[in-house]
Amino acid sequence: MMSWKWKLAVLAVLIVGFSTLMFMGIQASTQAPPIPSRVISEDGRELFTGKDILAGQSVFQKYGLMDVGSIFGHGAYTGPDFTADYLHREAEIALNAMSRDVDGRAYNQLDATDKKKLALTFANDTRINRYDRYSGDLVFTRRQEQAYKQLVPYYEDLFSRGERLPLPASYIKDKQEAVQLVRFFSWAAWACSTNRPGKDYTFTNNWPPEELVGNRPHLHVFLWSALSLISLIGGIGLAQFLLGAYPTFGWSKDKADDGLVDNVKSFLPTRAQRSVYPFLLVVVLLFLFQTAFGVVTAHYIVETAGFYGIDIRSILPYSITRSWHLQLSIFWIATAWLAGGMFIAPMLSQHEPQGQHWLVKLLFVAVLIVAVGSIGGEWLGINQVFSNSAISDLWFWIGHQGWEYLELGRLWQLLLTIGMVLWAFIIYRSIAPLLAQTNDRGSLPHMLLYGVVAIPIFFSFGMMYHPGTNFVVADFWRWWVVHLWVEGFFELYTTIIVAYFFHSLGMVSARSALNVIYLDIILYLGSGIVGIGHHYYWTAQPAINMALGAMFSALEVVPLTLLTVEAWKFVYIAKVDGSIKNFSHYWAMMFLIAVGFWNFLGAGVFGFLINLPIVSYYEHATYLTSNHGHAALMGVYGNLAVAAVLFCSRYLIKPEAWSNRLAGISFWSLNIGLLLMLILNIFPAGVVQMMASYGHDFWYARSYEFIHSVDFQRFTWLRIVGDLIFVLGGVVPLVFLIVRGCFHLRALNKDSSGG
Repeated sequence: MMSWKWKLAVLAVLIVGFSTLMFMGIQASTQAPPIPSRVISEDGRELFTGKDILAGQSVFQKYGLMDVGSIFGHGAYTGPDFTADYLHREAEIALNAMSRDVDGRAYNQLDATDKKKLALTFANDTRINRYDRYSGDLVFTRRQEQAYKQLVPYYEDLFSRGERLPLPASYIKDKQEAVQLVRFFSWAAWACSTNRPGKDYTFTNNWPPEELVGNRPHLHVFLWSALSLISLIGGIGLAQFLLGAYPTFGWSKDKADDGLVDNVKSFLPTRAQRSVYPFLLVVVLLFLFQTAFGVVTAHYIVETAGFYGIDIRSILPYSITRSWHLQLSIFWIATAWLAGGMFIAPMLSQHEPQGQHWLVKLLFVAVLIVAVGSIGGEWLGINQVFSNSAISDLWFWIGHQGWEYLELGRLWQLLLTIGMVLWAFIIYRSIAPLLAQTNDRGSLPHMLLYGVVAIPIFFSFGMMYHPGTNFVVADFWRWWVVHLWVEGFFELYTTIIVAYFFHSLGMVSARSALNVIYLDIILYLGSGIVGIGHHYYWTAQPAINMALGAMFSALEVVPLTLLTVEAWKFVYIAKVDGSIKNFSHYWAMMFLIAVGFWNFLGAGVFGFLINLPIVSYYEHATYLTSNHGHAALMGVYGNLAVAAVLFCSRYLIKPEAWSNRLAGISFWSLNIGLLLMLILNIFPAGVVQMMASYGHDFWYARSYEFIHSVDFQRFTWLRIVGDLIFVLGGVVPLVFLIVRGCFHLRALNKDSSGG
């Protein structure tokens, strides 16, 4: 039984963490840039309404433009950031008009001193917050009105000609929708250039970098960058002290009850366990399709008009290939973890409930329906099949929901949540005997139950918004899924599964397994719950959210450094006859060891690199963000998922049909290919892009001219080396191993119950 002190510490972490996060949510909701009832000119003429802004936001979403460009830096990195792009063009139009009014010359013809004076005048004028909270009216200055009217035809042309974006011609066919889209852009740019009430910085904390409107880092950006460094150093020091004072923390074999049990060769699965195999097959096939669409998406960067001379944009525009690339990554990884839980649970309890295999098969059908339905719905939505429907929001429910990583329509999201509830019920039925054997609510079986129940709960927070929700508020909730669900509670669940499984094999004691789980909750969730705030720096949330996010996201590095050390202990706790290589799950263990490496490099080093507010200010929405995303998502969660696939399939495939060679080739190719992708393309391209953001402002770092510059294109072509190794050497052997295994499954355990 775990000490009450451990339980109290976990309870304190959860209460403090979520209380702080709810405080941040209240701040985000009450201090988000307002949606005005009307936008009017200086002389009181109505230019457009708040309904037009929200309609433009819906246009942005249903056409999947968050997977083409970005708003407030959130979205794709290849197309323009539409807030920064609109803001810069607005400033150029206004300054040219002001310059001609002063002495008849264009702004670029002025000398440096006159340019600076004119830009300062424009910036000071733009900074004035002209929103009247009593009437709900927002006043555009004469210059803002003039720029808006000139930018409407510019963006209409951008989305209709199909030359500077990897989208087909006439992508947005309805001119009224194009106008509404520009109105949404103008509102977002207003939030980036107008001061918060009572503050000397904008709604977006002076982001993006833009000299023409006076956007540069303010005091809080420097202050919280310095304090977060202190937080990191203090956190690492405290963690090292605790590990020194309590050496039994972490994975330990010293007190394991028995020796390691390697029962793979003699294992016979139950009916429900063998029903898990179709999940594994779907996992590897989704993995293959996801990487294939990743290759196509990357190629769009060097060939805007298609794929090696073939114009595929009318069938597979960038908005679709990137959507599928991101969504399928979540699908295959999550499906692997769900399958792993269903397979391992009866091994832990030595119990299979009556009819369990029918529930597993029902869940498999549900997963297929959601996967196929959501992917097809997104394609139909992008092609506006639902545009003439009597239901105005049908695109949101069945088509492309419009949020990065949550592209699937709300209907599919609901069905997936219901499927996760069914999955939690399946796990509960399996471990019910274990729960009944102990009154300790902090025991291993109960920790597994808590981890399982948390999965559907935290995925459901992705339904806290609708098409009419303020973009800033909706984005706050979106990150609860992308960060807390994926990076927080799914990782906690996998830690519990791995710890429990290691204990069942005699690799670690129950005390050691619980130590790891409790330590993971305290250190990882203690920093990670509030650490979600590093996604909120520049999304028009108040500075307090940036401060909290900076302090706690710095602490996220602490558990990641410890996990790296702990992962290496797997080499010692899984020895058979003196070597881990003799262990039947050797390659699955190697993938777990790789998780430790990528936790440190991808999530830790690359994550901390971009999390300091002063670095993030210039780096945000560049390839350095993608560098961290690829290294963490595939390196950590992808490797965990492949480990789950190999664990389960090793038990289900007949020993003579298993191939350690294929598993080994896949391991080295996936990890070497990923590393080459990063060091040959994504990381150096991100550094160059950040330098462009610092030297020429952010709009330029995301411009067509920069993305298609010689240096940036060279880095993109170099990526082919890593891509080929990753896909051909890593994914294909894994697919071959699992597909071949379908024909060589083990016989059922006739002594198991479950009928």
